[in-house]
Amino acid sequence: MNDHTTDADRELVERAQKELPYATAAFDALVAQYHAQVYRRAYRILRSREDAEDVVQDSFLSVFRALPRFLFEKPFHHWLNTIVINDCRLVLRRRHQEQRRRSGFEDQGGRWAGDRGASHEDRLTLETMMDLLSPETRVAVVMRFTEGWGYAEIAELMGVKESAVKMRVARAVEQMRMHAAGGPGAAVPALEDQGPPD
Repeated sequence: MNDHTTDADRELVERAQKELPYATAAFDALVAQYHAQVYRRAYRILRSREDAEDVVQDSFLSVFRALPRFLFEKPFHHWLNTIVINDCRLVLRRRHQEQRRRSGFEDQGGRWAGDRGASHEDRLTLETMMDLLSPETRVAVVMRFTEGWGYAEIAELMGVKESAVKMRVARAVEQMRMHAAGGPGAAVPALEDQGPPD
């Protein structure tokens, strides 16, 4: 993960804590600094501009409300990522429930276009396969393969054990391999574990 809390981040957070709710200059600076990153993360998980924009708004509203109580027990970016991922999970669960009601299938999620370097056909195949994953598994897969996070980071963010994340990702990859080739052991286009070693 490329996020690092800097002294400037801490200074902005501390200023915002003192200013809010009456003044928002420091908070606005935090939003400007993290907006693009939050949007990219939400879009990679949700694959919908509208939903990603909603998550950005909801996440920064949550930060605005809770920032005065932020204690620096963890870096600011970690706290922000937790809020964003949780908001994405809520959207995915809502989609999942809507799709289950409409189609009667148990395991469908939203859309995911896959790796930018993948061919159009591979991206379509990945979209279809990502539809087979539950919202929780989809978040873990996107954070691992698209964001390049380590299993420990994903586990901490999702509030589960590292072994549970590894199992979800491994099962997802195997499920997608089987779907792609109609049997176990097939290669999944544009889906190779390029994350940091754990």
